[in-house]
Amino acid sequence: MPFVLPSSIARFIDGAPLTRDCVGESPCEVHAFSRGNDRFFLKLSAAVYAPTTYSVLREASVLQWLDGKLHVPEVVACAAGDGHEFMITRAVPGQPLSELMAEAPTVHQAFGEALRQLQAVPVEGCPFDSSASVRLRELEYLVGQGLIADDWDPETWPDLPTPEALIAHLHASVPVEDLAFSHGDLCDANLFLDARERLHFIDLGRGGLADRWLDIAFAHRNLAEELSPDAAERFIRQLGIPDQPARRLFFEQLDEMF
Repeated sequence: MPFVLPSSIARFIDGAPLTRDCVGESPCEVHAFSRGNDRFFLKLSAAVYAPTTYSVLREASVLQWLDGKLHVPEVVACAAGDGHEFMITRAVPGQPLSELMAEAPTVHQAFGEALRQLQAVPVEGCPFDSSASVRLRELEYLVGQGLIADDWDPETWPDLPTPEALIAHLHASVPVEDLAFSHGDLCDANLFLDARERLHFIDLGRGGLADRWLDIAFAHRNLAEELSPDAAERFIRQLGIPDQPARRLFFEQLDEMF
């Protein structure tokens, strides 16, 4: 590794071989390792991401706050040093929903149950703000640092061809938010279903109070891309609430450069 592990992190890993996990599009690095029969993940983010939701110390705090509220990974250790933040978590049981996408009823039920559980987390006393204004400030920081996603495609919305145009549009389009606890990146790779059909949530760096349509928008987009637009529309119908396409579009556009 091109950096020095903090002593508390190195002691826990204790020389175990690290295997790079390349799932996901985050700038964070993830490495899997085992101790005995237990599997763990080392996740690290560069210090430049400390003010953002890519910060693994922020994610560690979110996971610790959610302990007992949702099934989330156990935080084993976290530390900062050598220009990075580090976190070790214990692997959750089960398989990711991405491996079950062919089973449409199961997938729809899982996303619906995930929303129910997330939005049942009490908002009183939640210390994590992931509202649109906070995420827009984060986006402006990333643009200023030259850290927007490598795969950002200005052709996605041709009338918003530059980061500055998209950010200005987003500032002018912020909805009146109906705040709930939000995962922030709800997709089939971040939901696990165990043998007892219990849901486990991973990658909660963006977790916090946000409009309840943020998670709905991401689940809808995931189903449209991985199954079909019809499957995505069926998911919305099964929620039993009127669709709000403009809200969904806002959160998809907000996510475009992350």
